[in-house]
Amino acid sequence: MRKSILLGTAAWMMFALAACSSGQVPVQATTAAAQTAAPAETQAQETAAEEVPTEEETTEEETAAETEAEPVAEETTAEETTAEETKAEEPEEPPFPVFTGTPSVADIVVAEVDTEIAGEGSSRELRMNLYSPDGIKEATPVVIYVHGGKWSTGDYTCSSLMDGNKENGTFLACMNMLNYGCSVVTADYRLSQEASYPAMIWDLKGQIRYLRAHAEELNIDPDRIIVWGESAGGQLVNILGTTDGVEELEGDVGGNLEYSSKPTAVVDYFGMTEILQLAPDQYVRPYVQSFQSLYDTNDAQAATRAQLLGFGGEVEGEGNAYLRGELGNPGNPYENPEIPEYDQAALHRAYLASALNFVSADDCPFFICQGGMDFRVAMVQSERLFDALTKEGVETYLFTSTLQSHGNQGPFADDAAARFVCNQFGLEEPSLY
Repeated sequence: MRKSILLGTAAWMMFALAACSSGQVPVQATTAAAQTAAPAETQAQETAAEEVPTEEETTEEETAAETEAEPVAEETTAEETTAEETKAEEPEEPPFPVFTGTPSVADIVVAEVDTEIAGEGSSRELRMNLYSPDGIKEATPVVIYVHGGKWSTGDYTCSSLMDGNKENGTFLACMNMLNYGCSVVTADYRLSQEASYPAMIWDLKGQIRYLRAHAEELNIDPDRIIVWGESAGGQLVNILGTTDGVEELEGDVGGNLEYSSKPTAVVDYFGMTEILQLAPDQYVRPYVQSFQSLYDTNDAQAATRAQLLGFGGEVEGEGNAYLRGELGNPGNPYENPEIPEYDQAALHRAYLASALNFVSADDCPFFICQGGMDFRVAMVQSERLFDALTKEGVETYLFTSTLQSHGNQGPFADDAAARFVCNQFGLEEPSLY
């Protein structure tokens, strides 16, 4: 409002000045004509004319005074207007913290991978970024961050998590491990619109092998590698932690097959553990999310959970609800020769995507974190994994809170995750006080 008033004032003064000027020209022309017509004037008239300023002269003096004064008003108005415009142009503070670190080694190419869903014969480079802690010369342990995004969004740069415009607490908690002397790798994997599962697992196992094969040049410890994932990334790290030696899930991405793809430990933030049960687990929790939204998110043919298994788009099939209805074979509930071949393949992918199918006594330690009010993944999914690992005698920790949903888990949870990582790596653990 102030800006419009000032601009209005300036416009009025310019209008007034123009009006005065337009009045001067005719007066000056009339006076000149009178002097030409009557050149002989009396001395008294000339003296009077010299002593008393003419109307024209008076007007010129007043105009000059106004002209001298006016730039000050204009200058003030311009300054205030500029201040108002600058204030309006200042970017708003982002709602979440900003991460300003830069990779010590950027865009590391691990392999060329097929992306046939994106286009026949298409491919792209699989890359990762390495962040190193300051002031440490010896080889450091590594935490690999695996981004979420429903298996359909995100990349190894994690740029959408850095500018503070998106909830990023779990990402920042992982990057904070730099302050404990760990290196952090932001990993890459093919998305569901590029390749069907388990391509994502092949990509991540290939990156673990790559880090071990290039440990010396990257100045990292190949025997201390922890994977840290959230949401879809949590599902992926759960598989990484439970499928060592499962040939079908190893793949050969990037080569280096003489190296192990088994992580030292897993940090799982609200990751899925039984893909076909996501919807039923949530249907009994109507206080968290509406039934229609749950169906659209989990069971619809176009849902990202269905896309992970190969449904959606131009692919035939009914989605995860259909597959769930075909479970029940006494020998293997994920095998059903009575359904179409493509659906059999999707059912098998669902088997490979559920960590509960692979838990064994030789699995690495787990830290599991999830909020009780999670609207995307029911808390019972984490509880089942915790229970299965406990029965096998695997070192496992479960951190939960009734206050948290699907996203930031708060400082208590993040501190507990940091203590777990430091403990597994043999580093000094953060103080509780």
